[in-house]
Amino acid sequence: MTIIHNAGQDPIIQIANEFTVIQVSYVSTGQRERLLVSSPRLGFQTLLDPLQLESLTWQPPETYSKLLDTPYGPGAELNARPLSALLGKD
Repeated sequence: MTIIHNAGQDPIIQIANEFTVIQVSYVSTGQRERLLVSSPRLGFQTLLDPLQLESLTWQPPETYSKLLDTPYGPGAELNARPLSALLGKD
């Protein structure tokens, strides 16, 4: 896990393994609070409110296994970079 500090902004938590990199950051828009979950390698992101986050805790493991049927997200075209490029490692 890495914490990325941006000047004047909330920190971004980055978690990675040999398959993926995911970044999580806090977003406040007036009275709304969200978590921004993004996959910089694949270019996907989503904003989740507290109820949506709580609903993740209700899911059985099979739900997540089914999501991995399409590990590179929706669509036919894969626009991914190697993990080493994102982490700055060769």
